[in-house]
Amino acid sequence: MYIWLILTVIFLILEGYTTALISIWFALAAGILTLTSGYIPDIMKQFYFFVALSFVFIIVTRPLSKKLLSKRKEKIESRIIGQTVEIKKVISSGEYETYLDGKHWKAKCDRELHIGDKARVLRIQGIKLILEKE
Repeated sequence: MYIWLILTVIFLILEGYTTALISIWFALAAGILTLTSGYIPDIMKQFYFFVALSFVFIIVTRPLSKKLLSKRKEKIESRIIGQTVEIKKVISSGEYETYLDGKHWKAKCDRELHIGDKARVLRIQGIKLILEKE
C-alpha cells in the first residue's frame, strides 16, 4: 500500500516539473492502487493492475487532453504573437530573455539584440519566443 502512495507522490512531483502531461496517468493509476491494494494482496497482481490502469488512462484520456492543450496553446499564441517585448537579458548570441504576459520567456532572434531593445513576437517555437527586431 505504501509503495503505491510513494509512487503517486513521485509521479505527481514529476508531472509538476514538466510542461506536458507525462506522468499524470501513472499517478492516477498508482493513486487507485493506493486505495485498492488492501483488496489485492499479491504484489504482482497489483503491478499488472497498475499497468492495465495506466494503459487505459493513456488510451482513453490522451486524445482528450491533447485536444484541450492545443486549444490552450492557440489562446496563448493568439494573445502573444504580434506583441512587442523588451530584451531583459542577453543569454548568448541570438538567445535572449524577456518578460511577457506575466512570465519570463527565453527568446531567439536572427539579428543581434541588446538589453533594452524592442522586438516583435513572430511565433512560439516550443517554449521559446521567436522575435524580429523592431
